[in-house]
Amino acid sequence: MKKTFLIISLCFAIISTISCSTNDVKEISGTLVFNEVGDHSFNINAENIAATITIAGPNQGETIVLENVSLFRTVDYTAKIGIKNSSTQKNELLNNLVVMYEAKEGKSSKNNYQNLSDAGYVRIEWKGIY
Repeated sequence: MKKTFLIISLCFAIISTISCSTNDVKEISGTLVFNEVGDHSFNINAENIAATITIAGPNQGETIVLENVSLFRTVDYTAKIGIKNSSTQKNELLNNLVVMYEAKEGKSSKNNYQNLSDAGYVRIEWKGIY
């Protein structure tokens, strides 16, 4: 009787341990939007990240859409909005301080104050595995 009880208890313990494993793979996603002038750093805590990146230049400038861009967990990314380069402005997305993509400003009349306040944006829609 003791031997049977011990075998049943041992089997129950083994089955409980195996069935309670936490190796479940979960897909996660998110969207990051940066539209205020300045530098914005971020890091995504996931694996196998695929992203759609949209960069719009200041003053209704050029818009770049990139799909299925691979991003990595170990990399620090920086979105720079409204960078002034001599007489022009642009928006950039950097990978560990190396420029990946940039969008230049549009040509607008200096009298149009609404366009002067348009800094453009960087938008990243991503999904990955956690």
